[in-house]
This record gives sequence, structure tokens and C-alpha cells, in this order.
Amino acid sequence: MVRRIGAKREHSSSHVSRAALLLCNLVLIVGMIVAAVIYSRGITQQRYNIKKDAFCTAVESMKQVSENYFITEKGYVNNWSHYISTQHMTEDEALQFISTLNTQQDRVAHIVDMDDFSARTSLACDNGDWIHCYEKWAESDTPADAALLQKMREIFRADLDDMRVLGKYRVGETQQTVVSVGARVTLRQADGSDKDYLLLRLIPVEYLQKSWVFPTEYPTAQIGLITRDGEYAIQSGTMRSRSFLDFIRDYNLADDYSKMDEVAARLASTDSGLMEYKDSKGQDCYFYYSSFGEDADIDILGFVPVADIEVETIDWTIIRLICGTLLLLGFIDGMHILSINRQLHHTAELAEKANAAKTQFLSSMSHDIRTPMNAVIGMTEIAKQHLNEPAYVKDCLDKVSLAGNHLLTLINDILDISKIESGRMTLDPVPFSLRESVDEMVAIVRQTAAENQLGFAVQIHDVTQDIIVADPLRLRQILLNLLGNAVKYTEPGGHVRFDVSEKEVPGRTDRTRLQFIIADDGIGMSEEFQKTMYTSFSRATDSRINKIQGSGLGLAIARQMTELMGGEIQCESALGRGTTFRVVFELPTASALPMQPAPRAEADGTPGELAGMRVLAAEDNDLNWEIIHTMLEEYGIVSDRAENGQICLDILHDAAAPHYDIVLMDVQMPVMDGREATRRLRADPDPALRDLPIVAMTADAFAEDVAACREAGMDAHIAKPVDIKQVLRTLKLARDGTLHEQKKP
Repeated sequence: MVRRIGAKREHSSSHVSRAALLLCNLVLIVGMIVAAVIYSRGITQQRYNIKKDAFCTAVESMKQVSENYFITEKGYVNNWSHYISTQHMTEDEALQFISTLNTQQDRVAHIVDMDDFSARTSLACDNGDWIHCYEKWAESDTPADAALLQKMREIFRADLDDMRVLGKYRVGETQQTVVSVGARVTLRQADGSDKDYLLLRLIPVEYLQKSWVFPTEYPTAQIGLITRDGEYAIQSGTMRSRSFLDFIRDYNLADDYSKMDEVAARLASTDSGLMEYKDSKGQDCYFYYSSFGEDADIDILGFVPVADIEVETIDWTIIRLICGTLLLLGFIDGMHILSINRQLHHTAELAEKANAAKTQFLSSMSHDIRTPMNAVIGMTEIAKQHLNEPAYVKDCLDKVSLAGNHLLTLINDILDISKIESGRMTLDPVPFSLRESVDEMVAIVRQTAAENQLGFAVQIHDVTQDIIVADPLRLRQILLNLLGNAVKYTEPGGHVRFDVSEKEVPGRTDRTRLQFIIADDGIGMSEEFQKTMYTSFSRATDSRINKIQGSGLGLAIARQMTELMGGEIQCESALGRGTTFRVVFELPTASALPMQPAPRAEADGTPGELAGMRVLAAEDNDLNWEIIHTMLEEYGIVSDRAENGQICLDILHDAAAPHYDIVLMDVQMPVMDGREATRRLRADPDPALRDLPIVAMTADAFAEDVAACREAGMDAHIAKPVDIKQVLRTLKLARDGTLHEQKKP
């Protein structure tokens, strides 16, 4: 009896324990479900916010592109207005000036009389140069036309720096839909008096719309432009109603017009913001607007359906899996999520650093490009004011040439560093004389060192292998960068030393180890700067070097090219004690290659021997044609022009045309490009045309561009800006009949 009672009690206690355990398990499961739901919702909301912010960022990026575009176009119209007004031009003279100056034929200009809105265009059309779209607006009583006229009056009264946009409307002479930027211009009347007009520069809407591309995760997002008072400047495809404010009212606030005042006030008083309203289809959408600046009355407006922003909802399968495996899988999943979060955090940090590096790169590049450009533009303007002083004009042009060469060097450096970092830089190793290459570098540096009042010592010792195999251009680029820095950053009275030596490679007779030492007793570098000196656009902060021109790319290029060639570069430096760079390469010698033929002698291109040659230049750019024509004319060389590849073929096939000795072929031209024209000439049945020397003369200067020209059948390649000495050497080779031989490997 007692045992039964004890057994019952034990059984009852066991049930209580199991019930407690089951209750704990249920509480744990419910807790995990709740935690999983909360966590899943949090992640969903976080991803939702990230995607929404990414949409706003994408709109901001497109605004930046559009803002730069409008600033450039406004700069053109401001410059035209200033020059026309200061020259007291008549209306006909102004239109002729704009037509002559404007190289972009689809950028039409209108001069509008604000008294009666009559207007003339810079583009010749069937009606002469008169247009009547603005007069029709004045005769119309529609709100849209009245708003456009009011915007024209605002542009006419605005300050020169204000960014106001008139749009969008269709013009008859080009049959394009455009928006306009403008400025007030003063023209001389027939009686000698002055009168103010509105000068408008028309921008095809399609140019802007092509630059508005959303990422693929926003398939139905659209972009438009609105003014600060809610009028459309460029209306997106599905945005209806007369204005943006009317759109919001018609599809959202039809029963409560008072709230429209809040929307209008928000647009007028804030620079950016995100609003949620319905579109014409009744879909909930986000509308993000952002101003072009305090001097502009225009905002970019992007909108996207909320459905495009939504992300996946809670995954109940994962929750059931978590519940089924209880704490173990919960712990594992928690650790995995923590790891993912850390990776996301790390990725975000890397993205932030990359964005900062990109911003720094663009800022540095803008500064270093604008500095010589300021000299080019400024000295050109100064020269215009002293046309009757030849010596003064020559001095200005010398400075323009110096700044232009610096700008070309900077551009080449930027392209080099870009090709290196993208892995597209290739080497062209060939056998060459080390001593001759060193002599060439010494000749370049010695003159600069003498001008800077520096001692320049050169020592070549223990060099037994003169013919080595490497890329001579890149080797000179590395060493000249280091030698140039040594000269630039050593003060007058200092010394620069260039030491070249050779060491044997143990067990190898077909290879040699070359060591180049560039040492100076200049200003030196701090330890802190030496940690970042190989970073692109990195320059030390020092009042002594701020006035020295430099891009901060030289050391970056030197190091990366050295590593690309399999070499090593080391540096020792201290402030006030100078700098020593040591560059070491292990390179093949001539004995590592089969017997090489003797190099062909380069044509000297004596200009007096080339008088009377006839050259056909295929060049679509007027300014480039004027440059090459004038240069050739100085040496008695006759040159004719073909505006594109098709015209070039027509001239060469014209029996009445003169015989040409060579064709200088641009590559990028309208109607027919230079490569296609060359292919057709090389397939021509006439042997005289088929074998006619053709030389590429183009700004496409990458190695792949040169290879493409060779593949098309061109005999040589001359890069722009044109070096007249190279042109003369090429012409002499063509005259002597050896240009085809120079093309052979």
C-alpha cells in the first residue's frame, strides 16, 4: 500500500517534470519563433531602407551628371553672350558668329526679342532663319504656354550665374524636343542704339535622357526635371497632368487641396526630399527630388513604385528549421548571421574607402588639369589683347606651349596608371643598347639640371652586357621619372648623381642584373610621406614644392612599372638630407635571343627635301585641319582636305584630282571612319590606290588602337597632338618608298 502510494507520487512527480520540460521547450520554441520573426523583420526593414537609399543615391548620381551637363551648356551661352555684347554685334553678326563657332550642329541657338517674342535661329532653315514657336506661345492662352513665357522672362531677368532651364518644347528647324539655358545679350540696332535680347542654347532632351539609367533592380523607375515651383522641365513617360503639383493633386489630394500648399512649400524651401504618393495607375510610389543648387530653380525628380523597393518577406521555412533544431541550429545560425554582418560591415568599409579614393582621385585630377588649362586659356586671352606686340605674343604662346606639354604629360600619366591598375598595360621587350639609352636620358636631364644650377654626375661601371632585352620605352619612363623628381626637388647649388652598374647572375650567362641609383641632396621626404609616396596623386605638403608642377603620379607609375618588369625599387630619404632611389632589374641579354638583324636607320626627315609633295589629309575637325595644313605649308608641302573617309575615297577615285604621295588618315570621322576607308583602298583594283601610303593621324593612341590601324592596312601611326618632326620623318620614308618596309616586324 505504501509502495503504491510512493509509486503514484513518483509517477505524479515524473509527469510534473515532463510537463515542466515540455513547457520550457514550448517557451523556448515560441521565444525562438518570436526572436526569428523580429530578427527577420528587422533584416527585411534594413534591406528595404538600404534599397530605398540606393534609389535616392542613384537619382543623385544622375543629377550630378545632368548638373555638369547644364553647367557646361550654360558656360557656352554665357561666353557667347559676353563676347557678342562686348563686340557690339548686330543680330545678323551674332547669328553668324554663333554658327561659325558652334561645332555641335545639333546645339541650335535662338535670339529672342522679348518685346514681341519674335526669334531667329543660328541654323539655316526653309523660312530663312526666322522661327515662330515663341510668338505662338504668346498668342496662346493655355497655362502651359503661359508658364513657358514666364520662365523665359525669368531667364531674361536672371543673373549670369543663375541656372534656370526652359523646357521642354519642340522646335521646327531640327524637329527635336529640347530644353534651353540662356542669358541676356546686348545687340546693336540699325540706328546705333543697344537693345537687350534673350540668347537661348537648345539642348536635345534625348541627350539627357540617355544618361539617366537606373540599376536593373529598379525596372520601372523614371526620371524627370521640375522647377522649384512644381512645373515640368522634362516630363517623364508616365507623369501626367500639366505640372507635378497638378499630378499630385489629381491622383492623391483631389478631396483636400489645402495639403497642396504644404507640398509646394516643401519643394520651394528644401533642397531634397523623399515623398510617397500614388501615380496615375494608383500604385504607391516614392518620389525623390533634389535641387541643382541655390542658384538654380530646377530639381531632378525620380520616382519608383514601392513594389520595386520591397524585398522578400519572412522565410517561415527557415524559422521551422530553427525551431526543429532548437538551440544548436539557433546558435549556428546566429554565428553565421554574425559572420555575414561582419562581412557586410567590412564590405561597406571597403566601399567607403573606395569611394573616398575615387573622390580624391577626381579632385586631384581636376586640380592638376585645371592648373595648366588656366594657363592655356589665360595666356591665350592675354595674347589676344596684345596682337600688335609680336614679342609679347610669342612669350604668351611659349607659355601656352609649356602648359600644353604639361597637360599632355599629365594625361599620358593618368592613362598609364589606369592601364597598369586595370591590368591592360603590356610590355614590348626588344634588344637595345643600354649605353645609348642611358646617353639619351642623360642628355635630357643634363640640360634641365644646368638650367636649375645643379651639378649632375653620371657614372657607368662594370657594365659588360651592352645589348639587353627589355621594353626601352618603359625603362626610360621609370628612370626619367626618378631623375626628373631629383632635379625638381633639389635646390640650386645642389647635386644629382646617376649611377649605372651591372652584376652577374650566378650560373646564368644569358641574364644580367642591372642596378640604377638616382641620388640627390635635395629637400628629402618625411617618414610619414614615404609611407604613401607610391599612392596615385600623392604629394608632400611643403611650401617649397607647392609651386612645382607635378601630378603626384610619377612615383606610382615608376613603382608599378618596375614591378611589371619584374624589378625592385627601394628608397632612402630624410628631410633636408636628400633622397636615394635604387632600382634593380634582372634582364635577358642579347645572347638569350637568336641573331637579330641590324636595326634600320631612321629617316632624318630633312624638311628641305620634301617641298612639292602632295598630301591628302582625311580630317573632320576644322581646327585640326588648319593645324596640319599650316605646318605642312611651312615646309613647301601641298595638302588638301577630305572631311571624312567617304570623301577621301571620292577624291582619290576622281580622275581629275591631282596625284597624292600619301594619305594622312584620321580614325574617328562621320559617314565613314578612317579604318574602313583604308580597308576599301587596300582592296581597290587600281594598284596605284591599293599601294598608296596611308598613315593614321589620330588621338587614339593606345597600343590596341595602333594595332587596329595596322590591321586595317595603315603603314604607320602618328598620335595627336601632332609632332611635326615625326610627320616629316614619315613623309620622307613615304617619298623614298621605304614606309612599307618600316611596317614589317
